[in-house]
Amino acid sequence: MGMSSGGGDKHGVQSEINVTPLIDVLLVLLIIFLVVMPIMMKMETLQVPRKLDDQNEMPDPNATMLVVKVKVDGQMVVDDNGKETTVMPADLLRTIRPRIEGMKSGTEKVVFIDFEDAVPWREVITTMDTIRSLATDENHDEIKVALKIKEDKPAQ
Repeated sequence: MGMSSGGGDKHGVQSEINVTPLIDVLLVLLIIFLVVMPIMMKMETLQVPRKLDDQNEMPDPNATMLVVKVKVDGQMVVDDNGKETTVMPADLLRTIRPRIEGMKSGTEKVVFIDFEDAVPWREVITTMDTIRSLATDENHDEIKVALKIKEDKPAQ
């Protein structure tokens, strides 16, 4: 309600904008964003294994290396120290459970996931979650699942 110092009609049309509804809408949107942001910011931690330098470090010779390769056609190849077995995704747990349980108790239980280039990322993540489900309820980090790093090929 502004007071005009000049003359004129005091009962005429006022040209001031009512900003109260605009502020109400902005406050409601602010509250919605404050509530939704923590839900959207859920993070999945990822441990990236360090790259071994062949001259300075040698991997444990007693360790069992288990690699699961996800193929485009839906099949999976389980490579247990050079012995390859082709399985369907439904049989993956049944195939690798005895191999993981057979790993020595003093060594880390690590399963590497390899995948062909055309495999959808959701299939890779589903495979990783499936293998993680073999861990006991008390120790979720009992079985470590890592992606096999693909070496960059030099351009020719």
